[in-house]
Amino acid sequence: MIVLALVAAIVTSPSPTGNEAGGGDLLAEAETAYRAGLDASADAAKARPHFLRGAELYEALWEQGGRTPAVARNMAQCRYLAGDLGQCIRDYRRGLKSYPRDGDLRLGLAFARDQVAYPLTGDVVDAARPVDSPSQFDRLRIPLRRLAWVAIGLSGLGWFVLARAWFTARGGLAIFGGVFVFAALAIGGALWWEDSRQRARWTEPAAVVLGPGTDVRTGNSDEYPKRLEGRLPPGVELKILGERGGWLHVELARGGAGWVPKGRVAEVN
Repeated sequence: MIVLALVAAIVTSPSPTGNEAGGGDLLAEAETAYRAGLDASADAAKARPHFLRGAELYEALWEQGGRTPAVARNMAQCRYLAGDLGQCIRDYRRGLKSYPRDGDLRLGLAFARDQVAYPLTGDVVDAARPVDSPSQFDRLRIPLRRLAWVAIGLSGLGWFVLARAWFTARGGLAIFGGVFVFAALAIGGALWWEDSRQRARWTEPAAVVLGPGTDVRTGNSDEYPKRLEGRLPPGVELKILGERGGWLHVELARGGAGWVPKGRVAEVN
């Protein structure tokens, strides 16, 4: 029953839209700037200031507690349209840190990752390109929320059948009820495990490279040799292991650790 209670929490967890974020004036200003950028999108030079302004306003709203999938998504899209791929990926990850099951945020992050300009040759791609390990639920293409409702429905049906079997003293009916309850517990346990895995994945301390030509070094100084021959392009994601002297000790997506200047990355917060 504990597992099914957690499944119920998945079903009933809020997924507010941007209009529920609070700070209505700030949200309205951000949306106005976003629309102005889209209206001027034929001229990138004219559109960029609007998108930058929209991103700043969405970020201010996010920092004030207006944390919704829509705010994170629009903030990331403004960054991308303004030409800031690193901040765009950082913002998608910020959204997934709070809403790890949001499909739109995951699709947006996947698109942004495809835009990272990795070198055609060298060791950077092998070390730094992110690797996702999709679960069976991703392959099913069924939202966790819908599966959670299935588990709750099976549980309710199972207990109803068991209660009826008790009152009618029908052993065969009790077997069917037990099967339904067992199936509900199996689905619920799998959902609980997947939800925990997703939350742990996106809450790890992380940073995203902002500037082009960022070197990974073996120590926290430019005097140390480079860990990789190539340089990291904007948008590369790093796991933070520690910090010392203005440098971050990071782990690359495919293994291997090194140091990067803190000012060259944006931390996911």
